[in-house]
Amino acid sequence: METIQNQTSTPADNQLHITVDTEHGGIRAAGCFTFMLGTIISFVILQNIFVNGGLLVGFASVLIGLGLTYFSDTMLKRYWPSTRAIQVKDDAILITNNNKIELHIDPNQTVNLIMWHFEAPKHPRVPKGWYVIANALEQEGTFIASYSIASPDDFVKLPLSKHSIKFERKKKDKKDNNSSTRDLRAAGQQRRIEEAEFHRGEFGAELKLVDYNLYIDHLMIHFPTWMPQNA
Repeated sequence: METIQNQTSTPADNQLHITVDTEHGGIRAAGCFTFMLGTIISFVILQNIFVNGGLLVGFASVLIGLGLTYFSDTMLKRYWPSTRAIQVKDDAILITNNNKIELHIDPNQTVNLIMWHFEAPKHPRVPKGWYVIANALEQEGTFIASYSIASPDDFVKLPLSKHSIKFERKKKDKKDNNSSTRDLRAAGQQRRIEEAEFHRGEFGAELKLVDYNLYIDHLMIHFPTWMPQNA
């Protein structure tokens, strides 16, 4: 999931600006429309040319539809940029849209970091076994959640990967009178992650992996009072 070149400030001014959601909803909708229309039109044309083409015509039509979708996505990402961004300043961490603040927390007050990961859902652009990696900064009920996609090898190299907890999808509750303190602690962590995952799904910011690393590294450097360190 590629992104356009992001504008980031120099480390000296302790500020960061990263464009997020470059494959935004408009581009995804356009991609679906392009695939369906391209496949249908290709099928009609090829069926008239190769009358007895059968399944081969259908297969070729799908390939053409995919090719047109890829070309469309590439062009749209270049000429229809996202207006959403994560901004980090000395006195604020923000998600903005068209320079209007959507979410805001004060990094000089208490901030809770939640980090989690789970296997990415099946998607044509995401290899099997890759992870959705996510984090949320929580402050008095406000969540600034961001995420990316990583291979298992890349995941272990991420900053603070050892602090990331695997998100277990909620299963039907079963009574267990012998649950240990460790089990209860793990259940509490999962409930906390479940809430953060909701905010990621509804309001989260998607970053390219290199930008996700940059964001976490920046927070570690400039807010060590509440950000854990790799050591």
